[in-house]
Amino acid sequence: MNLKSSRRLRMCSFAFLAVLLFVCTAVAEEPLSPVDCNYAPPGEYMKDHSFIYHDGWYHLYNISGTAGYYHGYTGNEETIAWSISKDLVNWEFRGHVLHASHREGTFDRHEIWAPFVLKADDGFYMFYSGIVHPRRPMEYRKLGHSHPWVFEGHKEAQGLAYSKDLTDWTKIADAVKGLQVPGRDSHVVRDRKNNRWLLYSTIGTMQANVSESTDLIHWKSLSICADFSKPDPDFDYGATSKGIGGYFHSAESLTVMKHPLSDKWIMLGNWQYIISDDPTDFKNSPVRVYDIRYNGKRIDIGFACEMVELNGKWYRSGAFGPRDYWKLGFTEVEWVPDGAFCIKKPSVLAELN
Repeated sequence: MNLKSSRRLRMCSFAFLAVLLFVCTAVAEEPLSPVDCNYAPPGEYMKDHSFIYHDGWYHLYNISGTAGYYHGYTGNEETIAWSISKDLVNWEFRGHVLHASHREGTFDRHEIWAPFVLKADDGFYMFYSGIVHPRRPMEYRKLGHSHPWVFEGHKEAQGLAYSKDLTDWTKIADAVKGLQVPGRDSHVVRDRKNNRWLLYSTIGTMQANVSESTDLIHWKSLSICADFSKPDPDFDYGATSKGIGGYFHSAESLTVMKHPLSDKWIMLGNWQYIISDDPTDFKNSPVRVYDIRYNGKRIDIGFACEMVELNGKWYRSGAFGPRDYWKLGFTEVEWVPDGAFCIKKPSVLAELN
């Protein structure tokens, strides 16, 4: 090989390596999307949760449950886990911030469920469900929800805690009665037209109640405001639905908001949704099933949803995966004017179900 040929070969080799390096760098630097999220605090499962954005960080609060165990065991679902993220993909677990009272006669003696956090005035409010569940047996096996539910003595009430900085939370509801709002799984929104706050809570598994307040602390229950349809056992609502009781719990962990396109009120349940002009009455509107088709097949969108907007895109969060080992995932969605949304990109966890 002469000198000229050798130089040409070296130049071609350098050019190839440069192209390869550019391609590899481009692939490596491709930003992650929330649909890549696959998270639960170490050793725990992800369940009902809430997000709030503050100081450039997303703060995630969720029921703290030990992976593989049933919530009815002592030590499980007795506190709220706290994690933070810049991008909804990579999360850092920060600890546990709100705990069951463990005091006789209190409304949240044994368990704490379903946090919902919002910012108002100069502070933050965390609504949660306080549980009295005296039948909490010792169990060494990881039976999860296969363990029989012992309902005797079970009670549910709504509680409220306040924080100035999202870290130090102080309970401000009555220690015995709570907020005296019926049901569980609070979701609170601002009804600007009527200058009030509305709190939606789950009654049983298929109904929702609405209460109102002017100060977020004192509440008046208005009425049952929604009845979800009995799920069809032959219909595919997504893989996760089968893992929490056979398509039940449609009204648990509701999200209620103004539809971004139609400006009507939309109540987003686990498997179904309802649209209404009146935020206190969804009973006179049809109950519809989500369109979760993607590439010709129905995909899983998880349960216990929240709706999050990031960089002009919308995502529905959810708990995905095997029962008692759930993880946090996000589905990218696009709002539909005359419905709820369609699927733009499924969660990576949906492919695992």
